[in-house]
Amino acid sequence: MKVLWSPTKSDFFLTYSNSSVYLYQTSQGAVELNDGTYATRLAENSEVPFIKCVAWSPAKLEDNLVAVGTANGRVILSNFGQKADNDLDGREFVPKHQKQCVYLFWNPLDHNLLAEGLDKHSKDCCVAIWDINAKTGGDTASLERQRYSSSTSDINAVTRPYVEIGHGETTTSFSWFHKEPKAFVTGMSGRLKVYDIRDASKPHLFAQTKAVYGVCADPLSDSRIASFSESHIALWDTRSFEKPLLTLQETKPVITIDWCPTRRGYLAVLCKDSSTIKLFDIRHSVIGSEELDPVITERTVQPKKLSSISYFSWHPTFENRLLTVSPDGELRDVQVYERMPLTFASNFHFSWACGKKVIDLYFEDEEIDISIKMKNRALGGYGLCTEDPMQNALAVKNEPHLYGLWSWLTIAKDIIAQEEFQSKTKGTPSTWEKFIGVKNLLWPDNTCIGGQRSEMETVTWSYPDGSRGNTSQENSPIYKYTSPLRSRALQLCGWDYKREARDSLLGLLASLQTEGDFERAAAIALFNLKIGKAVDILCQANLPNGNAVAMALAGFTNEKNALWRKTCANLRHSLEDPYLRAMFTFLSSDKENFDEVLTEEPCMAVKDRVAFACIYLDDQKLWEYLKNLSQELKEKGNLDGILLTGASQEGVELLQSYVDITSDIQTAALAAIYCMPSEITKDTRISTWIESYRILLDSWRLWHQRSKFDIMRHILDSNIRVPTQAFISCNFCGKSVACNMTLASKVRPYMMSGGQSTQTKQRLTCCPGCKKSLPRCSICLMNLGTPSGSALYLQKEPSDFEEKLSSYGNWFTWCQTCRHGGHAAHIRNWFQNHSDCPVSGCSCKCMTLDSVGQLSAQSE
Repeated sequence: MKVLWSPTKSDFFLTYSNSSVYLYQTSQGAVELNDGTYATRLAENSEVPFIKCVAWSPAKLEDNLVAVGTANGRVILSNFGQKADNDLDGREFVPKHQKQCVYLFWNPLDHNLLAEGLDKHSKDCCVAIWDINAKTGGDTASLERQRYSSSTSDINAVTRPYVEIGHGETTTSFSWFHKEPKAFVTGMSGRLKVYDIRDASKPHLFAQTKAVYGVCADPLSDSRIASFSESHIALWDTRSFEKPLLTLQETKPVITIDWCPTRRGYLAVLCKDSSTIKLFDIRHSVIGSEELDPVITERTVQPKKLSSISYFSWHPTFENRLLTVSPDGELRDVQVYERMPLTFASNFHFSWACGKKVIDLYFEDEEIDISIKMKNRALGGYGLCTEDPMQNALAVKNEPHLYGLWSWLTIAKDIIAQEEFQSKTKGTPSTWEKFIGVKNLLWPDNTCIGGQRSEMETVTWSYPDGSRGNTSQENSPIYKYTSPLRSRALQLCGWDYKREARDSLLGLLASLQTEGDFERAAAIALFNLKIGKAVDILCQANLPNGNAVAMALAGFTNEKNALWRKTCANLRHSLEDPYLRAMFTFLSSDKENFDEVLTEEPCMAVKDRVAFACIYLDDQKLWEYLKNLSQELKEKGNLDGILLTGASQEGVELLQSYVDITSDIQTAALAAIYCMPSEITKDTRISTWIESYRILLDSWRLWHQRSKFDIMRHILDSNIRVPTQAFISCNFCGKSVACNMTLASKVRPYMMSGGQSTQTKQRLTCCPGCKKSLPRCSICLMNLGTPSGSALYLQKEPSDFEEKLSSYGNWFTWCQTCRHGGHAAHIRNWFQNHSDCPVSGCSCKCMTLDSVGQLSAQSE
């Protein structure tokens, strides 16, 4: 069984076998083509016996006109029962001798011409081209026509072909050229021959080959022809027809081949007993070149597993659509999906190509892509607040994963400022390493062996009634570990960074209550054994189950009360807040093992868990816990881990992991420059983040934000210098005017005629080198000349960048085309109302040449 799409109607197709032809329509019905497409059988023609081939007319006036070739060589036209405006329905075309029809092909442009291939006969042609509008056998004006008519009794038959070719030869395949409707190529007697029906006496081109089967011309490129023989597929070019330009080898015998009518250079190949159709894309191959190997892209399409295909047909209009049929008559409608090239522009346009279609989408939801978030952050000034880095965290308060990074940077900056102030007042150098992490602070050599030794203290509870426990009589005393380095670690965690205060813990608890974070305040109070303060905090807060938790804490004693522990355990599982659960876990846990507090409550802030570990874990357990926690946070790309790693190589690895997971180079670049100057800034990954973020800001046209980013980077690291990128040279001597302006502004001695010297300034409206006057402003006609720019050559401190030698309005500015210009303020005012050059007689449209000005005008 074979299948054909209608060349005129996109939703019609037919199938045919030896005895019947069936007409179908897609979109609805009972025959399933695929998971979402069905077809309905509309008509059946079983009156023609011994069907060998079928061809569907491309003429739109006869939508369902089909030519059927039979075993005796007759060709019968059928309209499938539909009424037609002509008498073509039922017309027959009868050859001189009875022989089997091999193929049928309608001319793609001259729709009245139908080509038929016939078996070999010594006294007859093998290729007959019929004119379906020719007179039938009833016309006896010609004796020759009478001779033909005598072989049939059907008066509605045409017996004389329009063109006859190949007398006594064998034909195997045929194809019309789509752009040259009078020409065709056929496989005949071991040769490929190209004919023109206007002069069919001999072939215009021919090539000796065994690949004479399935010949087909590419409908989108007439010069490209394909044919096959056994398991070989040959590709030909009519411009060089002596030999095939390319040969493809298959492992099985080839049944049929066909070019895609909607894709240039796309060839489909079906092999015997195969369940797949191979697709060869030869568009990018250099065919015929002996120096380069041809690049052939091969794909396979499998309509249904373990089901062989007997025939297929390309849809004539729908791109990349195939209809296949199996030997048992099962139909499958197949869509060949492209390997789609994707691109994501910096302006949030996501585009991809699918064949001839290019689809473009614009993402407005910031949850879709990180680049949208980064742009919105940049517009909000994210990361540019150097005085109080915590303000940057407030700008992204809806992204809690960034809070830990800015919290650590804020605390580290405050500690650095305190250390520098104390070192200046005491005259001793600071021993505090800048932007260090807890892990490197406690163990600088990154190993616990030979590390710092901590002192163990026995501490007591502070109960709600104000009493304190007696450590000598308690059944289970609580041990606390202290050392100077652990105190500094608590500073980084935010628990004790105000060391000058008498009780910094009370200040921390008060600030947390002010912010409304009562659960965390109560937990920190309890972790510091101030159970009375924890009860007071919970009583003041209006929390769900707050009173119940406060009552449970008020009844706590350090004695091992099984009933109290059981009650608290039941209450803990009913609480939703991780800090409230951690409080009961801490009270009911073994006083020498606090693993449940540190591991079972991962929703607690990392800095609180680290601070808790620094108080209650001995050196060995603390080292193991911090090492495992930092590795876990680094693998997850959790920026809270920067508290442990600090500005170290391990911190760079954490940031790299964060970038790999989130693609947020913005935060990584900001974190890197806040830690400047540092040895880690020499890492190539950091320079990549910074430059990529600068390029990203420029691609968004956020030039002001990029400039502020560069300024902040230079302030934080005074060693960075940007080379001068623009120079103003003198027309006469060619020397730079801008580089000498700072020297020109210096006071120089001047000798008067009386021998007395006085101090004077050199004139700024002339070149410092040759003393020639500078050009005049085209608006005010005054000579240009001003010490514009920053005090780059006179600076001593980074803050001197803020001291401008002149305002922007006095800077030099000019058109890059006509070279006319003037003071920046004057030129800007002029082009607010004009587009042409202010110089009389100059026809330059300066404003229209400015791409930035054009974009600004379009946006407005």
